[in-house]
Amino acid sequence: MKKRFQTMMMVVLIISLLAACTATATQPPAVETEDVSEGSVEKLKVVLVLPQKLGDAGPMDDMNVNLQKAATDFDIDYAVFEATEASQYEEVLRTYAREDVDLIVTSMPAMVEATRTVASEFPNVKFTILFPLNTFDLPNVNVVDFAIWEAYYLAGILAGSLTDTYTVGHGIGAEQSALLANYHAFTAGAQSINPDIEVMRVNANTFDDPAKGKDIGISMAGQGADIVVTDLASTGLGVIEAAEEVGFFVIGDSSPHHDLSPSVILGDTLCKYGPALYSAIANLVNGTWVSGIHHSNLAEGGVGLSISPRIAEFLTDEQKERFETASKIIEEKIDLIVNGSLTVEYNPNP
Repeated sequence: MKKRFQTMMMVVLIISLLAACTATATQPPAVETEDVSEGSVEKLKVVLVLPQKLGDAGPMDDMNVNLQKAATDFDIDYAVFEATEASQYEEVLRTYAREDVDLIVTSMPAMVEATRTVASEFPNVKFTILFPLNTFDLPNVNVVDFAIWEAYYLAGILAGSLTDTYTVGHGIGAEQSALLANYHAFTAGAQSINPDIEVMRVNANTFDDPAKGKDIGISMAGQGADIVVTDLASTGLGVIEAAEEVGFFVIGDSSPHHDLSPSVILGDTLCKYGPALYSAIANLVNGTWVSGIHHSNLAEGGVGLSISPRIAEFLTDEQKERFETASKIIEEKIDLIVNGSLTVEYNPNP
């Protein structure tokens, strides 16, 4: 009996770590699956290759949870690989593609070139890439992007309503067009409440460094920001830590963080990476997977703003009143955006 498909993840991880520590790259071993008895149907095989470590309380964890849910719901074989070094991307993707897996899921701009290269080499293998900020003219690649700037506009309304200093911060992980659009939308939302509000933007140049996020949070607080919105993935965990120590509020990104830090989290912007991955697998199973690009927006439920259900415990009566007012305004704006009466501008300029 051959080894189960899922064990491939552990083997590739070990080999790749060894390769990263030596001057000569090592070829990852082939994927092995169980023998299929005569007359039975071989399971679909899905691989999730992550560009960051699990444990980010954000997109990586969200995708992993939904992959496991899909594996249970649809009875598929799967593997997860954390490719934390860019030098790993192409060879890991090739390894799985050579084994004729049915779908390889990648994500983020960092994995665009590797995905494009390997997908072109293996036209019979399907690829789904989430949030690439790029287009693909390949018949075997499905792209899912998010109109997340709509959620940042709503986050700006929340920050603009709660700030006492009229100075708020926006931490980003890179000078990417989508993140710049988020900054402008956040600023527009905050200034719709008070045009005198100042929004500082700080680029961490990383999505995977909580220590740097903490430094950024402390720095922005030192410059007067009493609310910081993150666009940082796991780097944002450091901003939350800084908020707990220094004393300011945070609007996090990618997934709810209010249980992690109930006293400082006002809410979180949500790109629903996990449900998008689950949907791609469901389409694969149902035979409805198609190539091309799809933008998931607020009207579809692909993005949103999660308001913390716990923060009221830590607000003064006056802050609670402003928080409740902001929540009502946000609900009204959501209705307007969904029915098309309000369009949040996409502005990717620096």
